[in-house]
Amino acid sequence: MSSIDFGIQIEPQYGFTYGMIKEIAKTAEEIGFESIWVSDHLFMTQDSIDINCLECWTTLTAIALETKRLRLGPMVSSQSYRNPALMANIAASLDHISKGRVNYGIGAGWKEVEYLAYGYEFPSALTRIKQLREAIVIAKKLWTEEKASYEGDYYKIKEAICYPQPVQDPSIPIWVGGMGNNTLEVAAEHADAVNFAWSTPIVKFRERLQVLENHCSELGTDYDAIRKSAGLMITMASTKKKLKYKLEEQEKNRDTPYRRYLSRQPPNIIGIPDQVKNSIEKYIELGVDHFILRFNFGEEVDSLKLFSKKILKNYYN
Repeated sequence: MSSIDFGIQIEPQYGFTYGMIKEIAKTAEEIGFESIWVSDHLFMTQDSIDINCLECWTTLTAIALETKRLRLGPMVSSQSYRNPALMANIAASLDHISKGRVNYGIGAGWKEVEYLAYGYEFPSALTRIKQLREAIVIAKKLWTEEKASYEGDYYKIKEAICYPQPVQDPSIPIWVGGMGNNTLEVAAEHADAVNFAWSTPIVKFRERLQVLENHCSELGTDYDAIRKSAGLMITMASTKKKLKYKLEEQEKNRDTPYRRYLSRQPPNIIGIPDQVKNSIEKYIELGVDHFILRFNFGEEVDSLKLFSKKILKNYYN
């Protein structure tokens, strides 16, 4: 079996305190997870008054100081929430602070309500994907050139300096998040890894991989060199009885802001550990070698420990 890695996803918009995030990060590192990822959002919904939403890159920097081995990155950063040159500079700085542990997760951006609330333009999906391509080109140039210049249709830099450049050689790995045809074309051209998320059924996942492979063939890039990552939302309990109770409690609390928000994209894997492992194996059979797991809000530490005890041992020595 080729190496299979596991990471955990944190959604600050759900209301995490920093203390909760710190405990999750330390637990993930202790039990042997490979990475931790933080989503890049500004708030959950416009009704989310008094619900925490810690900023993505600030949170990642704090996690870097709390951990020693975990790789870390946004999953994903919206290319248009920050000037792309500035975001590349932030990532390079974090790569130094973390001693070379950054993954650069980036996407086109999608959450219109956040754009409008914070005064950002929200162009068409096609425009945002074109911007994504330019943002990645700018990052690559800043990380590898003494003075970087680029003039695109949307972004430009002129003799821009980014020092210190990343610790990692040849550079920070670029992880593109998304499943659309145009996004996967950008990934085929520029990505070291692609994360397909969230709650993607096996049949659709297989079809999306074929789209990626077709783009690679057309562009002359190496499909096999691109890591394939699956973002999975998991509800798990150690026994069927405990799982039944957990699901019943979730149903009772279905009118909370978190549950209402989650209803648009519910967990796609629900079960006891053997059932969860069987589901994971189906993705591995398709060529997935990295999993980014999202557990129920507030259950992350217990779920991590159960996953480590019952499932992780099958993949890590």
